[in-house]
Amino acid sequence: MKFSILTLVLILFSVSIVTAQKEDKRKASSGAAFPIEGVVYSLPQTGIRIHIKATRESFVHGPFQMYAQKMLGIDNAPATDADRWNIDEMSLETFSQPDPDQVHKALGSAAQLVSLTDAGILVGINANAKTQETAIQTQSFLTKDLQNRVNFTDMSIWSFYSPADSTKSFKMVSKNMDQKAAEAAETIFNLRNSRFALLTNADDEPLPDGKAFEVMRDELGKMEENYLALFIGKSSKQTYEFSFDYIPGEKTAKGEVFFRFSEDRGVLPKTDLSGRPIVIEVTKDENLASKQGTLSTSTNPEAGKSGVYYRMPGMAEIRILDGSKQLAGARAPIAQFGTVAPVSEDLLDGNYKLEFYPTTGAIKSITENK
Repeated sequence: MKFSILTLVLILFSVSIVTAQKEDKRKASSGAAFPIEGVVYSLPQTGIRIHIKATRESFVHGPFQMYAQKMLGIDNAPATDADRWNIDEMSLETFSQPDPDQVHKALGSAAQLVSLTDAGILVGINANAKTQETAIQTQSFLTKDLQNRVNFTDMSIWSFYSPADSTKSFKMVSKNMDQKAAEAAETIFNLRNSRFALLTNADDEPLPDGKAFEVMRDELGKMEENYLALFIGKSSKQTYEFSFDYIPGEKTAKGEVFFRFSEDRGVLPKTDLSGRPIVIEVTKDENLASKQGTLSTSTNPEAGKSGVYYRMPGMAEIRILDGSKQLAGARAPIAQFGTVAPVSEDLLDGNYKLEFYPTTGAIKSITENK
């Protein structure tokens, strides 16, 4: 029997198709993985978040300020309102987010084994790694109403109206500022005399028990302070919380304006030039980065074939400065200060479990399946 060349080609092609179909069925029945296009993922980069607690002291001058020297002998009573801000606490923390410069695609069988966070950061290969949810941090500036200022209330124990004389047919006459100030000053002296008499037992009468005595003494003191504030003014304090984020690059950063601060206006964003700059310095540990770069180099031509990479984070010294004064400082791992290297292909055949730290991209553990 003779066959033409075309007939032989068709026979061989049919045999190859049948063989391939049988091989596919065999792989499917055995549970073997099929190659897929790939899974895109990111390595993390590290951000620095600063939390600030600041106190605002608001001063309001007294309505009888111009009478303070004349009626009470108090010189230089403040005549204007003012705000005074102070930074009380400052703390630093790091957070992670996907690095736009480190986006990769896992290929082949490794692509079917990846575990990612909700932000798309690689956390595991062939492992039930815990995927963390990205926390949203609000960059707040004011947590309380800045317009909430101190107000004065009517402290007089007498009416601000006095009965008229007989020529005015008993009409009520409003007291002027001089009369109101004189009344308040007289009340201050009366309260002082009452407290002095209580403390010295001037009337030689049995004193109340200890607790009652303390209450009477304290209440007389508070009343005097409230009346005195009508002349010298009073202040109140409120605490505010702020937060700012900063993402370092891959090199040491110095002189970067983090935010601004003013004693009169408080904590301000870096774009508000009315405050003095508060800067951040993030100094990279170059010695560590150099050694990581040397040892991460691979001579294997297959390195990176599966597209799976990890990070060896670098270390940094972080300082927050107000001029030459350091306000806060810390040492922390910074992912982008380190080195990116491919995961060994020998670890991606499904026989090993790999977990990665989602905050830095470093390998957390490698375990063999049993």
